[in-house]
Amino acid sequence: MLDKKYNSNIYGQDKILFMLLKDPTMSDTEIAKELGIYRQKVWRRRKQLEEENAVWGYTAVVDDSKFNHVSYMILMKTKTMNKDLVELLVHRISHGEPARQNIRLKNMCYINGEYDWLMRFTAPDHATARKYYETIRLLYSDHLMEKPLLVDVNMCLVSEGKMNPDLDRLFDYVP
Repeated sequence: MLDKKYNSNIYGQDKILFMLLKDPTMSDTEIAKELGIYRQKVWRRRKQLEEENAVWGYTAVVDDSKFNHVSYMILMKTKTMNKDLVELLVHRISHGEPARQNIRLKNMCYINGEYDWLMRFTAPDHATARKYYETIRLLYSDHLMEKPLLVDVNMCLVSEGKMNPDLDRLFDYVP
């Protein structure tokens, strides 16, 4: 059954969604058995979530450092949102532009706070990350309020909702 410490209505009463978040590789049959319900109910709920785009897809959470990729973030402050900015953002993402620069774009979020945009990505080296950063800086220059901030990510403790199995590596950063 569900772990008691995680069974706290994390998504209302939607335990099927919780199980998909916990382990998206579980079959409908396995989820049904775990929850004590019929497989068809799981299948219908999964299909509904997918059709409503509530679940965008299923992915593996990868430790990019094991593949010699380094993680970075770009934080951007932009002027007021306008049609040109939206078209530029949508075009670049939907046409896979980061991948053409050997960049794995992991997250791109429109946020509230000091910054308006957060991009989390990996690159095989600092030079590739820097080139990507410069591309972003130049392409978005008409929309920027100031120069974007490029940040190296030392370690992710949680990624895509999954806890890093090597949390003890954080001790490597203690002087």
